[in-house]
Amino acid sequence: MDGSDQTSRQYVRLRSDILAGKFAQPAVLLETTLAASYGVSRTPIREALNLLVHDGLLERAPRGFRVRSGTPEDVVEIYAARIALESEAAASAATRRTDLDLARLEQVHDQCCSGADPDEVRAANFRFHEVLWDAAHNATISALLVRLTMQLRIYDSGPPSNYGEPEVLNSEHQSILTALRERDEERARADMRRHLERSRDQRIRMFASR
Repeated sequence: MDGSDQTSRQYVRLRSDILAGKFAQPAVLLETTLAASYGVSRTPIREALNLLVHDGLLERAPRGFRVRSGTPEDVVEIYAARIALESEAAASAATRRTDLDLARLEQVHDQCCSGADPDEVRAANFRFHEVLWDAAHNATISALLVRLTMQLRIYDSGPPSNYGEPEVLNSEHQSILTALRERDEERARADMRRHLERSRDQRIRMFASR
């Protein structure tokens, strides 16, 4: 395995562990410790850590790296970009989605509605948005949204209900899905904007209550 492949593997592994909450603040991530834990040399770990800084998931600490400590202002900035991009992705999906795209969205929406386990509901919620990005058929917007959503996920804690009632979440998803089914570009854009603005406001309230 060449160096770039090894770096990619460790990048994916570290990113997964970060998003799973395995490196909670204020833990410091050290190259030597991670290399020993993952059973690899320090070089791919160092390169992976630098990539994760670029992604906005980590920040440099005096002796190593740590998971980025966000502020309400960070959340507002990330959401401003996400709302602009994802509302356009929804509008694009309304006009460009295929029947297969729609079927995949309906399947994931059903999983959101029927899920009982909070982790399953959270995963289905993320998946709904990912499938919608695919339905927009715009690789540039999708790549940017993946990065923005990863940055938001490091601020997650607790069950999805912390961001609002599941019934409200599912109702909003249903409205977006209906707009896509009817190929209503303007409604899809407006519904997605409202959906994300509510999500943003919920996250800000979470920060205020800490």
